[in-house]
Amino acid sequence: MKAAKANPALPAARRFAQQVALAYPMQQAILFGSRARGDAHAESDADVAIILKGQAGHFVHTKMALDDIAYDILLDTGIRVQPLPVWESEWQQPEQYSNPSLLGNIAREGIRL
Repeated sequence: MKAAKANPALPAARRFAQQVALAYPMQQAILFGSRARGDAHAESDADVAIILKGQAGHFVHTKMALDDIAYDILLDTGIRVQPLPVWESEWQQPEQYSNPSLLGNIAREGIRL
């Protein structure tokens, strides 16, 4: 995982992670994608993987609830956060996830929030 550098999306992503932690049993949050790699443009969203404790749950329901939190962050900061819920069991065993290579990219390129 990479170290955090000056990145305009970091405060919004951290704030999002703090809000999620109040509502969910979150293990960690990781900024990934173009904002983490440093090749984002002004309109790029901030992809944030939310690693949730326990076994895989209901993806769509959880994603929609995280989107609600992300919308509030957008209104406050102007940064669009795109959440990706991942459960601890999937993070520890990526082959259980629908897209194992995505989890590999997040682990390699992501910035822990």
